[in-house]
Amino acid sequence: MADIQTIGGCQKCGSASLTCKYNFFGEGELQIHSWEHKCLDCGNRLTTAYRNDDEDIVFADEDVDHCPYCGRSPA
Repeated sequence: MADIQTIGGCQKCGSASLTCKYNFFGEGELQIHSWEHKCLDCGNRLTTAYRNDDEDIVFADEDVDHCPYCGRSPA
C-alpha cells in the first residue's frame, strides 16, 4: 500500500495540495522503491524509482528510504 502525505508548497503553482507518495514492491529478490511528488491542483509531477536489478546504479549506495525531493522517510 502506498504511503501518501500532503506536504504543500508546489514549486510550479504554489498550491498547498502537493503530495509525496512512497510505494514499495518486492517479489523474490526484486525490490522497487518509488517516490512521486504530485500537485493535486496543477498536475505537476516528479517521479523517481529505484530497482535493485538496475545495472546503471549501485543500489546499496542509493538512499531509497528517503524521498529525493523532500527527504522524508516512509511512515
